[in-house]
Amino acid sequence: MAGMKFEYDENGGKFYYFILSVYALILVPATYWLWPKIEKRKSVPHPEDTSNFAPCRNKHQSLHANEPNQRRRAIITKIGLALAWIILIILAYRVSLIEIEHKEYDPFAVLDVDREATIAEIKRAYRDLSKKHHPDRGGDAEMFKEIAKAYKTLTDEEAKENWKKYGNPDGPGVAHFGIALPKWLVDHKNSVFVLLVYAGIFMIVLPVIVCLWWQKSARYSGDQILIDTIQLYWIFLSKTASIITKRAIMILSASREFDRTRNPLIIDRLSDNVELPKLFRELPDIQEKTKERPFQLPYCLKARTLLHAHLQRLTTLSSDLEKDKAYIVKKAPYLINEMINIEAQLVAMGHAGRLRNAPRLDTIENTMKLSPMIVQALWSGKSPLLQLPHITEGHLRFFETKKRTIKSIRQFAGMDDEERRSMLRSITDEQYDDIMSVLSIYPHLTMNVSCGVFDDEDEHIITTGAVVTLTIHLERENMSSVFNKELGSNTSTTMNTLDDEANEEQVEDKENREKTNDASKGATAAASNTSKGWNNKSDKKKKPKKKGQATASKPNTSTANKQSTPTNTNKKQGKAEDKESSDDDSSKHSDDSPSTTLRHRHEQSKDETNNSDNENNDEENVPETTPKKSRKTTDNDEDTFLERFQQQQRKREKLETKAKISHRVFCPFYPEIKQECWWLYVADRKQHSLISAPVYLCTLKDKEEVEVKFSAPKIPGHYVYSVILRSDSYFDVDVMENLAFDVQAAKEMDDNHPQWDFSEEEGATNNKAEDEEFATESESDEE
Repeated sequence: MAGMKFEYDENGGKFYYFILSVYALILVPATYWLWPKIEKRKSVPHPEDTSNFAPCRNKHQSLHANEPNQRRRAIITKIGLALAWIILIILAYRVSLIEIEHKEYDPFAVLDVDREATIAEIKRAYRDLSKKHHPDRGGDAEMFKEIAKAYKTLTDEEAKENWKKYGNPDGPGVAHFGIALPKWLVDHKNSVFVLLVYAGIFMIVLPVIVCLWWQKSARYSGDQILIDTIQLYWIFLSKTASIITKRAIMILSASREFDRTRNPLIIDRLSDNVELPKLFRELPDIQEKTKERPFQLPYCLKARTLLHAHLQRLTTLSSDLEKDKAYIVKKAPYLINEMINIEAQLVAMGHAGRLRNAPRLDTIENTMKLSPMIVQALWSGKSPLLQLPHITEGHLRFFETKKRTIKSIRQFAGMDDEERRSMLRSITDEQYDDIMSVLSIYPHLTMNVSCGVFDDEDEHIITTGAVVTLTIHLERENMSSVFNKELGSNTSTTMNTLDDEANEEQVEDKENREKTNDASKGATAAASNTSKGWNNKSDKKKKPKKKGQATASKPNTSTANKQSTPTNTNKKQGKAEDKESSDDDSSKHSDDSPSTTLRHRHEQSKDETNNSDNENNDEENVPETTPKKSRKTTDNDEDTFLERFQQQQRKREKLETKAKISHRVFCPFYPEIKQECWWLYVADRKQHSLISAPVYLCTLKDKEEVEVKFSAPKIPGHYVYSVILRSDSYFDVDVMENLAFDVQAAKEMDDNHPQWDFSEEEGATNNKAEDEEFATESESDEE
């Protein structure tokens, strides 16, 4: 019977197999990860890279300052990997030689006779060799055995047949396996040394590596935020329900990431004791004399001072403080997002009755304002127009005159190009081109919200405590693809000619407004194909539309996607509705913060609340055909629910696995490249409370569909919530949609249903039947 025989590598040939396999296993993935990647350069450069704005030039230089070292490192990496592959080729060649040196058993070669030799010649050769190599005459015993084996192979018919068939005169022998380790490694002489090496690797080196990794990872959360920082946020955010922006800056500056004792990247310099007091006198609201811990600590005071200097856009800092400020500013958006997550958890605890002072809505929104403040180096109370390059405080006086009032970027983009250039006549043409190129990439978003209760029998009826699912469709466009000359002229005209009739007809015409929006999108696309852009001077010959005419080139972003069901209206009401929405967009601004825009849009929901009773009466008169159809198709309800659940899971997985790349932000004062991100949440602005946890979107390129769930109120009635999309990088681009819905009382459980009506005897019979069903064969035989 065939067996197996293991033998160590005597001559060191098989050891190359082991080295080659391990070496290739390491080299192939290392080449994939370490080989320098070639960056794809975009055909259209970003305005930050081409702008003549001084902060843009400084940022471009700082981002590309390390390019020579990176190129040098890439060349060294390529040379090292090339040498590693050459070594792999040499090892492979060595292994191929080992296979060629392998020889099969040949009895003719052992006896040194020809393959056509006769039996007599074989016997003569055997006699001569046996005399020569016989052990009694001082010959080699192993060679004598080989000679005898070869003679038997050529003279015995059975042995000769086995040799021809199996390559072995003894028949199918054992399978030889070579262990690809040198024999000296397991030699008893070297056993102590080998054991010491194994003990050092597996008992000292590996445990130390695991311990160091565990100590480092245990200090950080999943988002690489220090656990100590998270605990500090919990303490301060749970103390009070209302936190203003400056208080949020103090909490942010107290993050442990800025403490040298917890972060070795932080450097404390003796020059800080001289430079920071000068900044105390120059910057307001530093509160350097506070006694509250940990705000009086040196690291917190330094971080808070540098944040205030960044928001004031100071250019008088030393090079060392500039480096410290760059690190703090780069880390701030991640810390702010962690603060918002903690505030959302505290709100959930407040809804559950586990926390008394849950954060209010203004606290969460004040924290969200910190992110665009840090990214744009701009206080929330400043004009959003200061986000554009070359525009300073001195230029703002030209934006608000007796003839015009420009307070928002949308209004500035909608102006006539000739009027806009005349207003900025104090800047050069090159600077004006920089402003327009930056303005063209600003985001313009539209949001469509639909709600339903997918777990109940009737999806369109919201009952108390039900889980409401909002399906939110987001569409992001560049400002240049939306606005044109017609929008600017129509916006400035309707802003001054709006009357009371449009206010009375705001909510009634919803269907005609959606049709108008569809037509306006087609008109906008056609206008963008025929003209060079929304600032084309050739459009100035076009006549402005009349006061009552609907704007064909303006998509309605603030009121086009309401949830309430529209009633039948005439065309005049639709035109008046579009006029009012145009005026709303032209008059919105963010003098204090983006919440000014949200409050302005929130005023439009009052008419919806006043007319909700009439809408509900109209809905009651509609015949209920949908419930009847659903009763007829109850057999397919489970399949429909399962299919919908699977679709939701696929959407969620697709959203989670997307790369966090959207659009690059224009932020010349932020020290690194920033991608656009958004917070999407549902809020009750009347009660100043957060309804759903904010969803942090980092993948909004063109279109995105997001699902947000929240629990319906526990008291029946009419409610108006707000679905808010807030940017973490820009001011004056936020979007809000009002969601009006009615909550009905939940149906009571029917205890007298026939399904639950059975006697005790029937129950005992059923239990007995179940026992008999699961009885074993032995128990059945005994019975």
